[in-house]
Amino acid sequence: MPTQSPSPSQKAPDDLRSCVQNRIISDVFQNSCAKFPGWMVLVVDEPALRTISSVLGMYDLMEHRITLTESLGKKRAPFREMGVIYLVSPTEESVDKIIEDWTTPAGATKKKPHLYGDNVFIYFLNKIPDSVIFKIKKCKSLLRRIKALAELNVDFLAKEKRVFHFDMKSSFANIFQSRQSLMPDVGQLLGSKLVTVCASMNEYPHIRYPANSQLCNDLAMTFHSLMNGFIGSNPTWWYYGGEGHKERDRSTLLILDRSSDVLSPFMHEFTYQAMVNDLLPIEDDKISYKPDVAENPDVEEKEVLLNENDQIWVELKTKHIADVIQTLSTRIRDIVNSDSGAKLAKDSGKSMSLSQMASALRSLPEYREVMSKLSQHMHISHQCMADFNKQNLLKLSELEQTLATGITEEGQTPRNSELMKDVESMLAETNSSNAARLIAITIISQNGLPPGDKERLFEVAQLSPEDKNLIQNLERLGVSLEQAEVSKISTMKSMFRPTARRATAHDNDSEYASSRYVCNLKLVLEELANDQLSMETYPSILPMPAGGGGGVASVRKKTGSARTGHSRFKKADKGTSFAGSRQIVFMIGGLCYSELRAVHETTKKCEKEIVVGSTNLINPEDFIENVMSLG
Repeated sequence: MPTQSPSPSQKAPDDLRSCVQNRIISDVFQNSCAKFPGWMVLVVDEPALRTISSVLGMYDLMEHRITLTESLGKKRAPFREMGVIYLVSPTEESVDKIIEDWTTPAGATKKKPHLYGDNVFIYFLNKIPDSVIFKIKKCKSLLRRIKALAELNVDFLAKEKRVFHFDMKSSFANIFQSRQSLMPDVGQLLGSKLVTVCASMNEYPHIRYPANSQLCNDLAMTFHSLMNGFIGSNPTWWYYGGEGHKERDRSTLLILDRSSDVLSPFMHEFTYQAMVNDLLPIEDDKISYKPDVAENPDVEEKEVLLNENDQIWVELKTKHIADVIQTLSTRIRDIVNSDSGAKLAKDSGKSMSLSQMASALRSLPEYREVMSKLSQHMHISHQCMADFNKQNLLKLSELEQTLATGITEEGQTPRNSELMKDVESMLAETNSSNAARLIAITIISQNGLPPGDKERLFEVAQLSPEDKNLIQNLERLGVSLEQAEVSKISTMKSMFRPTARRATAHDNDSEYASSRYVCNLKLVLEELANDQLSMETYPSILPMPAGGGGGVASVRKKTGSARTGHSRFKKADKGTSFAGSRQIVFMIGGLCYSELRAVHETTKKCEKEIVVGSTNLINPEDFIENVMSLG
């Protein structure tokens, strides 16, 4: 049976991440605890482990009598006095492994003892196929012990309050091998996962998509069918805008695909989160660093998680790296100059540097945690800047910004010949990875190059066969590699793509010249949030209500003063709430970190709640690998 939505008397969680936390805690752990009073083992497959790890920690599990978490695919020790909770994806492979726990292998001479007690709870991330139900029914020894069997509808990772992805890192080639249509099995998989996102938030959205994208059209139609099927199968499920829930209107789901903006994933982005993911070795939010401890230079590396549990990370991740370092330095200096810092300096009897003072303050219980976090982020941000300087990214990024926007830092439009000389000069002094990115940015931003220019750039950069393949594969995403023969006047007029020309400095809130390019998604988000997105360019599956579906004007409660100018580093907006309909945006083929920044900025600027998701989150290296996988 499916799990239930919050009842009308219950307050639904405010954001997507809270929705998932609430769903797992209430429908899995609290439900199981109510039916079995003892300790339990949680057994998960890999997708379920990643889903649950994105929103809950070990303390949350122990609070609900989970004594151990184990992998379904590994050999496990018996705990026959305990109950067992299986949280898995609804695949025959996972169900076969569950059944193995309760059956004796064919040909065995001795009956296999069961691993767990007689209280079994099984929860699936998504809809349970009939073939899976049939297998469970056939296993009598398992069937009679089942105390709960339910669909959880959380088949995605809630990485941030309003950011999700499907953890589909190797799906790019399957999606974009043919841009003519979406393969039915891929469409069904994406559609079913999108249904769980909307079901978790109690949203039955209006569906929109770009008229010129067959991929988006296919997914829109598939999702529409699957969402209607979900509603028909779950009569107690409710949605915002439906009967009894008019506090806000129905949401809008806008489906886009990566080929609509191939430029942004290649660009160097200098916000904290983007730089960490582009320049440093980070995997699954985990990063290692060596603390600066003057009195102990042999201290071991520390491993930390940069996620929603780190409030400093949450506050600073979308800020420019220069602002991040300034903010961290100011906060450390404020603590050093406090009464405790002054007393430490006096007691030491000697002059102490800022670094020595910070290290000493970490020994005081009241400052240990905050100083440790500030020092951690100071080290990581300086590590980003070290790579920034080593790769000469200031000079490279200025050229990238000029190519992408069509204007220089001074607001001048460069001549094509001068631009090509600058690109050639930069290619001669940068590394191979950045050279391939720069050529890709040059070709995309200028809507192709004359054949002679393209070959000359290849030669100067000494591109490897793999990098040449990367450039060639851009054609599969709709990028023109070569300019057609046209008059000089026409060439100058079309030198920059219209999408890039729209993204000029006056559209951007950034005060930094290295961040004046604005990704396509931000422009689309602002039009969507303000009910100005063209119905001709982005049609809907069914007719939209008057006004485009934006519904009630959004209302925002604020704990501080009104925003003026460049407001920096305010604490997480705990006092902020949104009314009106949600805007949900899904990007097929990967979402880059400049686009995550755009979502945060547009949410604040337009005061509308925007939830964004994708098949996966990508850094430039991921995108390069994805494009290379096309052939």
